Amino acid sequence: MNFTEKERLNLINQYKILSKLYPEDSEHYDELREILEDGYEIFYSQISEWISQGMPKDAGKFVLDVLDLYRAIEDYKRMSKDQEIIDSRYSYFRGFDGNNEGQYMHFARFLIHKQNKFSEQKDYLRKNDNLNSHMPMVSTYEKMLSKWEEIGKPWNLNAQNINDILNI
Repeated sequence: MNFTEKERLNLINQYKILSKLYPEDSEHYDELREILEDGYEIFYSQISEWISQGMPKDAGKFVLDVLDLYRAIEDYKRMSKDQEIIDSRYSYFRGFDGNNEGQYMHFARFLIHKQNKFSEQKDYLRKNDNLNSHMPMVSTYEKMLSKWEEIGKPWNLNAQNINDILNI
């Protein structure tokens, strides 16, 4: 990472302000300010290490589609009380693997916790370890979404549709 002198000056001033606003973190901000003031380029990566690489739109859409599917499944479970479906292995959203699918997991948490979307999933946060499946789930969800699309992506699912989707 490279900074122009103007960018360094702006960041230095920001860290001075942050150091005063948040005295409990002033040591950290002072260190970052000093890295910039003295031009220690080898440590410039520390300036932005907390910023993620970003999530591509298609990955975000995938998470939204998975949560939409689970909303449709939840609607059916709530209305039907179908015990066979309720007891099915994938009848509730298991989340994403925190070690290998962290971006997906964090986005799902953002949607559910920060934006209060898909609030029906809050009932499962203990069961799915706060959306951490502890096992890769993307390929499973891809198959489930593919099956849902194959049957026309209906919002009003019936027991047969759900069993077809869950038993992939």
